[in-house]
Amino acid sequence: MRAPPDGARMFFAEGDDMIARAFIHINNMASAAAMWISAGLLVYMTCHITLEIILRSFFSTSTFSMDEFVGYAVGAMTFLALADTFRHRKHIRVSILTGYLQGTRAALAVELICIALTFGVTLFLARFIWRTLARDFSRGSVSPTLMEVPLWWMDAVIFVGLALFMVQLVASAIQAITEGVPEDVESDA
Repeated sequence: MRAPPDGARMFFAEGDDMIARAFIHINNMASAAAMWISAGLLVYMTCHITLEIILRSFFSTSTFSMDEFVGYAVGAMTFLALADTFRHRKHIRVSILTGYLQGTRAALAVELICIALTFGVTLFLARFIWRTLARDFSRGSVSPTLMEVPLWWMDAVIFVGLALFMVQLVASAIQAITEGVPEDVESDA
């Protein structure tokens, strides 16, 4: 991490720094837990697909749920992994401008503007998902498949993933202010 730009510490009083570090630590644990759940879902999907292949190839039968449950797992993995991948700066980022502004107040300003815009878009999505979740829960909506899975389950997982992502955005803004804008991760490709 880079040193904070001149005057970056003026945003927080001395006692607030400890609260910010605790907030960031709790956020890191929550996003890591969500990433472990995502990894578990990947293992589940592999097992379910393998079982489906064996059942269809050797026993002429099926679980009749593989496509639905694997689809739910892919969606859950995607949203639950958002916070942790952002924390480790593994998202696709266009850093042409920030590359020239390294270590300056302008770099901090650009980082905070990007975080704020991302937060706004994510808040809009989370609000929409919350409405869908409330509607599906109140109506008792289920999937139109043999399994009849309650739709609010998937809505809830997406909402949790978006909420964790928004908390991570706040934590990233705090870290940018207190510690400076972190360097972008270079790809191995």
